[in-house]
Amino acid sequence: MAQFVARFDTDWSPQRALSYISDFGNANEWDPSVVTSKRRDEGPLGVGSSFDLTVRFTGRAVPLRYEIAELADSRVVLLARTKLFESRDTVSVTWNGQRTELTYDAQLHLLGWWRVFNPLLAVGFGRLATRAEAGIRRALQ
Repeated sequence: MAQFVARFDTDWSPQRALSYISDFGNANEWDPSVVTSKRRDEGPLGVGSSFDLTVRFTGRAVPLRYEIAELADSRVVLLARTKLFESRDTVSVTWNGQRTELTYDAQLHLLGWWRVFNPLLAVGFGRLATRAEAGIRRALQ
């Protein structure tokens, strides 16, 4: 399994920060590996809201459909699954009395016999995650 965990401080309110990062329709604004991103439904974000993303990974454009699996006032979980792998992105926010603290935990793992390549996946995923981390920091300023 490949995992990326990053913590950010922002002057944004917890609700604003969670709403912005949870809406993967704008993921191409903060994640350089996302070529396109589009929300598939309308209205307030909720469990079942879904997003179509095209992600550049190892030189290939990979289509992904993310769906909000869990949503609470301070936490959201988004899932994407293909025949080869599963991605689980968990975003949580807390207010420390002065600023919002946002934690982004992304987990990616290969499925089936492809699991033997999870250590190699972690290397490539780490590079993508570093760029996404910088993008989130810029976006939340």
